[in-house]
Amino acid sequence: MPHDPSTGCVLLVGAGPGPADLLTVRALRAVETAQALLYDALVGAEILDLAPAGCIRIQTGKRAGRTSMKQETINRLMLRLARRGLRVVRLKGGDPSIFGRVGEECAFLHAHGVATEIVPGVTAASAAAAQFGFPLTHRDAARRLLIATATVSSGD
Repeated sequence: MPHDPSTGCVLLVGAGPGPADLLTVRALRAVETAQALLYDALVGAEILDLAPAGCIRIQTGKRAGRTSMKQETINRLMLRLARRGLRVVRLKGGDPSIFGRVGEECAFLHAHGVATEIVPGVTAASAAAAQFGFPLTHRDAARRLLIATATVSSGD
């Protein structure tokens, strides 16, 4: 279904590994201009405080072993807010393309005619390595980097 310009849009934004000063400039601008902010449990108050005062804020976080919002509910919430004409920011810890379900969310929104944009973030993998002063790859020690998940799909 083609995008209707009167419909809002959804930005799938990486919040980085925690501190606000590790946000990308594009991620910062997205948060500062959000009309609706759907954020994960890993996003701290320091970053949430950057959103405008009138912004709708909804915690959608998932934590292993705890009751959390189902992915289908998150998808429908993004769709409903975008159809109200809002600029929706789906704010995820780290980078939204690494274990962030960004592919599923984009496919769902595109199928319903909602424009999306992916805003990359600093992944926790590179941030942790930098914090401890070692490179993820090094010519003399590591020629490749593998990022893997323990799960493929759980349906929620």
